[in-house]
Amino acid sequence: MSPAETTQKSRSTGPKTPEGKRKASLNALRHGLTGRVVVLPTEDMNAYYAFCNELMQDLAAEGALEKQYAQTFCDTQWRLNRIRSTEESMLALGHCEEAGEIDPGHPQIHAALTNARVFRDQSKQFVNLSLYEQRLNRTLKESLRQLKELQAERQAARKAALDEAVAQRNLHKMKREPYDAAAAQTGAQFVFSTHEIEAEANRQYRRADAENAKRFDYDLALYRKYPLKQAA
Repeated sequence: MSPAETTQKSRSTGPKTPEGKRKASLNALRHGLTGRVVVLPTEDMNAYYAFCNELMQDLAAEGALEKQYAQTFCDTQWRLNRIRSTEESMLALGHCEEAGEIDPGHPQIHAALTNARVFRDQSKQFVNLSLYEQRLNRTLKESLRQLKELQAERQAARKAALDEAVAQRNLHKMKREPYDAAAAQTGAQFVFSTHEIEAEANRQYRRADAENAKRFDYDLALYRKYPLKQAA
């Protein structure tokens, strides 16, 4: 892009025609990762963001791929909630229209008969909603399964890397050589601070120490006679 084109683009004030403005309004509703319209013009974008942010915190995704599956989960759950709201709205609408003109003389009977008439008159629409809901539920479960699988692989790889860092630390301690955590992890996928490595080394020692005491059936004399050695 030439400097002139860059300047012209930076001065753009957006679409001028009604059609352009309509498309721009839909662009604001598109999710950056997928390009699909997830939030309808009648829905609250801020509510959608708050909904996704809360779920994202619980899903604890890391990295682009995990976040992609997490976002798919959020979007699918949002759409599932919309289906449930649509079903409730269809029933509520029936109470205001012809279906709600039944007068059995009892409010609970009236509600039950009205709902039954709405289901009968709108059976095709309810079936379509049910099929759509089933498809979204499959997408929801699959996205969560893939996310959990990726997270399990990442966590296992991270633990293996941390165990290796602790082993290197213990080796240097045994040899009474200085251990440079940053230098030892150059180019590694996971990089741990000295504090993280020391904390994990201490945790592993405490666990091994407890196992050692258990091995002697918690006999204090034997435990003291054969103490567990720790890297100095």
